[in-house]
Amino acid sequence: METAHIEELLNDNKPAEVLEILLSYKGKESNIYFIKSEAYRMLGKFEEAIKEAQKAAKLAKIAQDKIEACLALAKCFRTLGDAAEAQKYAQLAAEQARKEQNLDYAVLALQEIALALRAEGKLSQAKEYLKEVQEYYESEKDYEGLSFIAWSLGGICRLEGNFKEGINLFKQSYKYASKIKDEISMAYALCGLAGILRVSGDAKNCVLNYEKAEKLFAKTQDIFGKAYTNCGMANGLRQLGFLDKAAKHYKRAAMLYTAINDKVDLGFVKWGQADVLKRQNKLVQAKAVLDEAKKLFANSDEIRGQLLTEISLAQVIYALGDKAKADKIYFAAVERAKKEGLHTYLEIYT
Repeated sequence: METAHIEELLNDNKPAEVLEILLSYKGKESNIYFIKSEAYRMLGKFEEAIKEAQKAAKLAKIAQDKIEACLALAKCFRTLGDAAEAQKYAQLAAEQARKEQNLDYAVLALQEIALALRAEGKLSQAKEYLKEVQEYYESEKDYEGLSFIAWSLGGICRLEGNFKEGINLFKQSYKYASKIKDEISMAYALCGLAGILRVSGDAKNCVLNYEKAEKLFAKTQDIFGKAYTNCGMANGLRQLGFLDKAAKHYKRAAMLYTAINDKVDLGFVKWGQADVLKRQNKLVQAKAVLDEAKKLFANSDEIRGQLLTEISLAQVIYALGDKAKADKIYFAAVERAKKEGLHTYLEIYT
């Protein structure tokens, strides 16, 4: 099957058009299933992307196709909060790249290994690997790669509480993406910047940056990006006290995350919705929504989400009168956060 046209559509960020062409494909070309996987991933439909990438890996006859399929699987599992599976496929890609002595793929595999480590909470090791990848991208003047690494490192700084450094990294990410007019990467950089500004107390500029990101995502078919922006915007509006506006954005984010079956990020939406209810003194409803969040995070490696939910739940249970249970939940969450090197328990003011 001729792939030049569909690859061009994919590069032009038109994944829906790609799937329209390939939806009924039942052949045995690994590359076609990989393209389908990428189209689904760009739409935020990660479970469908995984199925297609697994077909691509199974049918792969050359090393390059096998490596690309494994990298695609690593990305999808990481986004869905399954760091162990992400690590497994990233390592498989790395082994194959080393065997083939392919430096470009070895670097991409190292990048995915680092991101899986970040998802597992192994921040120092993740940072070390990401900086290795960064050096390679600098030598190649790969601005797309540099934008992504700056965004990834910025996220680690946020988790570590290094806000000043993180803000600079997200600004760098945006600058690199702007150089190559990559609007999707620009939008993700703005979301990263907005998120760290919120946690560091600048909710007003947080919302302004999410609004800029929203305009960029509006031109795309990136459902995940739109959901991510709506959830972040809601967090900023909630922090500013605009609870009704926040609730509308949470509702929109919940609808989009549900559409792509992203349970982990839906968990963050539920956590935010519960916080709105807490601020409205609707404590029984808040507890019910936090119980939903807890279930959504339960089978994932999203430690921060689990901890935020436990801490919020403890506050609600305390307010409802069960001091002993609240203490038990709260202090267990704080101890786990300290063990994992996270500072979630200090984000209560957000």
